[in-house]
Order: sequence, then structure tokens, then C-alpha cells
Amino acid sequence: MSKQTMREHMKERFGKINNDLSYNPPLPNSLNIELNNVCNQKCEFCGYHGKYKTWDFEPSMLKLDFVKEILKEAKRVGIGEKEVGFYLSGEVFLYPDFAEVVAYTKALGFKYTFITSNGALATPERIKAVLDAGLDSIRFSVNAADRETYKTIHGSDDFDAVVRNITFMHDYIQENNLNVATSISCVVTKKQGPDLQQKVRELFADKVDDILFIPVMLDNLSDMDKAKEEFGVYDQGEMVLNKEFKCPILFNTMYINSDGHVIPCCNAPYTDYYVYDLNKKLDLEEAWYSDGYKRLRQIFIDDADDKGTICEKCILRFKGAERLSMD
Repeated sequence: MSKQTMREHMKERFGKINNDLSYNPPLPNSLNIELNNVCNQKCEFCGYHGKYKTWDFEPSMLKLDFVKEILKEAKRVGIGEKEVGFYLSGEVFLYPDFAEVVAYTKALGFKYTFITSNGALATPERIKAVLDAGLDSIRFSVNAADRETYKTIHGSDDFDAVVRNITFMHDYIQENNLNVATSISCVVTKKQGPDLQQKVRELFADKVDDILFIPVMLDNLSDMDKAKEEFGVYDQGEMVLNKEFKCPILFNTMYINSDGHVIPCCNAPYTDYYVYDLNKKLDLEEAWYSDGYKRLRQIFIDDADDKGTICEKCILRFKGAERLSMD
């Protein structure tokens, strides 16, 4: 597969109109597996681990053998043929066997593997191991351009380590002529100052292929009014439901969380909204065509009632959400 930056990958997955809106769409060519749900940082605006998080959860981690069984089953039925990602709410470099997972995924014949990481634990030893294993793309989440702001936003004093780790990664890729797509995403809030984009580019433009600036998306937080006042860069108050929006994720991507549950999307890792329990039966094809998925697809196919579903308050369904898309 050709080198693809995270910007291209995300626009294709989330922005592409899906013409096959059916209760039984083709098996998804994109697969996301969350290896663990624990993070070493507490970004202020993060709905998973930040101060406004709404979900209490038990730390969990998929066993290596179970991950391999999931990957074998996916390969057998043809899920993830385009790409396999290992990210959701946790920090992937906290998973002790991550390099082995990447190597196993590539050995099975999957074309493209990618991750998102805050980079603090992507030490030279660890990043070298996953690059040597065949990782195809990595995006680092760096939401500040200096140490003090980083401590405020990320809740940890890891800025200098992150810069060192990204620098090592760049040098290692260049020295070994590796075909790895690299990028940085930076969530923009009121708190980082007017020169944020310029400073981030000065730091990293020569170290990664692409830099994305993403206006903060305030969704599913415990105190929305306070969060909007503290972080918001856009007025979200006037957004109304966009009846024309058709969620592509329910038709093109399968997410599996670190509890072994198939979930509808990246917005539902700790909720009771899962659609299938792989711990009871490891059947990805049956999961894709389960009643849980069909119930959610009905919202976008037949304009069915969305009350009580994860889709009910999804920010992407509202007019004005296009302002919150990637730079």
C-alpha cells in the first residue's frame, strides 16, 4: 500500500460518502483494535481520561493470544483488508507486546497498520521495535508547542521526551529508508495562544510528513458549559441536527475495544452500547451483521428513532460540525 498520511486516512474514513447504505453492507475493509484502555496522560479536553470525562471504567487489556485470534479471524473472513489500526482511548505503547502484534499482523498479510500515540512512551527502543516489525503509519498527538503549556494541556511533564522521541523516529526512518507515514495532530483550544500553529510547525515540520490542526470537539463531557467556556474555539450552541448526514463508520469500519466487545465507533469505548461480545463467540462476520449494528444502521437508512443510542447526540450529525473538521 502506498504511503498515506493520517490526514488522508481520516478524511477517507470519516468524510467519504458511503453509497452502500444497507442493513447488510459488505464486510468492512477497516478494522480498529484497542489493545488497552489505559493512558499515561490526562489531556484536559479528553472525553476518555480528562477532567470532564463522563465514563468510569475498569482498566482492561486484551491478552496477546486473543488479539492474534481476532486478527486470524479477520483475515479469514476478509475484514481489515485495507487497514488495521491499534488505537482508541488508551496509549498503545503501554501494551507490552505491541511490536509482536504488529509483526503478527503483517505476517498474516494485512496491508496497512497504523496507530495514534502521545509519544511520551515511544522511546527509541520501543519505536525501533515497532518500526522494524512493519508499522506503516504513526500519528503523534502533541497539543502544545512548549513545556509549560504541554504540562497544562496534557497533564504531564513529557514535552521534552516527546520531542526527543519524534526526532529519533524521524532519524531512524531516514537512516533505514523505511516507508512509514508520520504525522502530528494538534487539538486547538483557547488556551494555547495565537502562535500555536507557527510554533508547532517550527518544531516538527522537518520531522514528520504532515501536521494537522484540529479545533477541539467538545462532546460527551461532564460539564459542557464549563468546557466550552474553557476550551471552545467555536460557538456550538446553534448547531442543529443534519438529517442529510449518513454516518460512514457503521458501514465501513469495525471497532473492537479492550474488553473484547465490538462497538459502533470510537465514541463508545466504555459504554453499554456494544453490539457484540467476542468473549462469548469469536465470529466477526456474525458481529458485523448482528442486530446491534442493524439497529444503528436503521437510523441512517430509514430515519429511525435514535433515542437511547450512541448516535443520539453525536456531534458529527449536527450542521456546523464541518467547522470542526481537520485543517
